[in-house]
Amino acid sequence: MKIAYDVSILGQGYINPKAKTGIFRVVESLLLELIKNPNISLDAISLNKYSSIWDDISANIYFQSSNYLEKYFRSYYQSKLNLYDFYETIIKLQRYLIHKYVDRQISVYKFARALQIIIPKISQWDIRLLLKQEKYDIYHSCYYALPSSEILDKTSRVLTIHDIIPILFPRFFTQKDHDRYINTLNSIEQNRDWITCISQHSKNDFCEYTGMNPERVFVTPLAASNYFYPVKERQLINSTINKYNIPDVPYILSLCTLEPRKNLSFLIKCFSEIVADNPSLELNLVLVGVNGWKNNNIFKAAKQNPDLNKRIIFTGYVPDEDLSAIYSGATAFVYPSLYEGFGLPPLEAMQCGTPVITSNTSSLPEVVGDAGIMIDPKQEDELCHALLKVINDSQLRTTLSQKGIERAKQFSWSKCAEQTVKVYQIAANKQLLY
Repeated sequence: MKIAYDVSILGQGYINPKAKTGIFRVVESLLLELIKNPNISLDAISLNKYSSIWDDISANIYFQSSNYLEKYFRSYYQSKLNLYDFYETIIKLQRYLIHKYVDRQISVYKFARALQIIIPKISQWDIRLLLKQEKYDIYHSCYYALPSSEILDKTSRVLTIHDIIPILFPRFFTQKDHDRYINTLNSIEQNRDWITCISQHSKNDFCEYTGMNPERVFVTPLAASNYFYPVKERQLINSTINKYNIPDVPYILSLCTLEPRKNLSFLIKCFSEIVADNPSLELNLVLVGVNGWKNNNIFKAAKQNPDLNKRIIFTGYVPDEDLSAIYSGATAFVYPSLYEGFGLPPLEAMQCGTPVITSNTSSLPEVVGDAGIMIDPKQEDELCHALLKVINDSQLRTTLSQKGIERAKQFSWSKCAEQTVKVYQIAANKQLLY
């Protein structure tokens, strides 16, 4: 089978670290396993309903950065005016400016981001799409809206749905992001396309909302990447946390994009109550993640008590190579999210041997099982009690650590890839399962 696999997000994340979110991790991790499968021939392409020459060149630059991956990328954009080298130079300049000034000069960062808008506008009179020269059995988008049937012709289309959070909680999203999600759902032809969901809970929600035949919707659970592991060397943990100005005292950790759905204001409030009630307790709260949207309440909650200001540390973006040490150094990992399609960070924390406290909602019980402490993400007493329990009970921390490591072994990207290829086979053969 010949597969066209959309990797637009990889180029975006390579150019701008703020785009290196969970979706980036999913697309990259699944790609690395799919290319090992002998039953398929995979072309990584940058093509979806919204993609442009900017996405194509950015993805190409990402693949060029890895010698063994470079052969898998296929560009389907051709410049009629021979401006491809010009576009590539501008995008490389953009990457340089973003990486240099992402946390420094906002004006320079915004200028660099603007180049991402300008290039597609310039190129729309210049570009030819070459996809029809290739015949694919399957096109797979892990996130973005499906390209039109006119572009893909008779190729079977697979779309991964991570969740329907913009439908369930529209107040947590900007209008632009909400509209983009609706366009993604509208790109699905229910009697033609095939869907993979990252959890059973997401499948149930998706089928209930859309009315799509459940037999065309499959569950392919995610996994933590192999580079997450328990770090035992205290020196490595100390040097890593020092890099991000995290004091060498016990800390509670949370990792996510700073946005309302992650319920960080709730976590900050509970942390503040614990510290206020236990003045001798030496404990910090470390919040790792890029700045998201509608998050003023998070920073407002952190500043409400000046005495606690120094105890709440926002690190911003942290690259993957430093995360295992930060996970491993934490007393506990807390993830009180209101809703998740899967929940990779708790699984990553468990794979690092870090005790996990998380919500008892949506897909999180599927992921964590009995290896973590589950709490109602709206009940302060429950989270405060769970935090104090873990902080004060070293035996409980050891038990949760061991359980978490074992639980994480039940998930793997190779298993996810195998399940995904089975969906490809069904879609390619146009098999109906009823």
